[in-house]
Amino acid sequence: MAKRKPAAERRRQIACAAGELFAERGVQATTVRDIGERVGVLSGSLYHHFKTKQDIVHELMRSYRDELIARYRAANEQGGTARERLERLFRACVASNLSHPAETAILIHELDKLFQQEEFAYIQALVDDVEEIFVTVIADGMSAGEIRRDIAPAFAYRMMMDVMGAVQRWYEPGKHTEDQVVGGWIDIFFRGIAVDLQRRV
Repeated sequence: MAKRKPAAERRRQIACAAGELFAERGVQATTVRDIGERVGVLSGSLYHHFKTKQDIVHELMRSYRDELIARYRAANEQGGTARERLERLFRACVASNLSHPAETAILIHELDKLFQQEEFAYIQALVDDVEEIFVTVIADGMSAGEIRRDIAPAFAYRMMMDVMGAVQRWYEPGKHTEDQVVGGWIDIFFRGIAVDLQRRV
């Protein structure tokens, strides 16, 4: 007779399976039955661990939120030039996206949908906090003469996040390293892709 898994282990298994489905299909399109089938239990058994589907979302996103903001704050608090701070922030983003691909996909997919609901206000607070960190670093770089002053910090931040948010789709450990990815981003964001015509004269 197979041993029953401890409640905490089963809860983690359910949350992990649900997270994969939410990332693939979206929260609304995923049913409790889908989750039960992925885990290999009757859907009714899931209610012993989570009262609602959204409780599973909270289980996933609260821990993700805590880890993500801690990574960003630690990266920023080390100080240095704007380039050094942005490099650490990029590294924190890549590490988080690659270690939590499902939660990252859920955040991106549901930000303008499910996470607009009041019960997910902590997600909106997370997004605001992250933006404040990046925008402050960019603005500091502008003040210090490290970054062009004719750009909007918020626009630059959103462009950066759009680029970083897709990394888990194409990143292959055998072909890339996190250092290469972050180094490439930093190089292009600070030097651009255009040839400096004056240097060619």
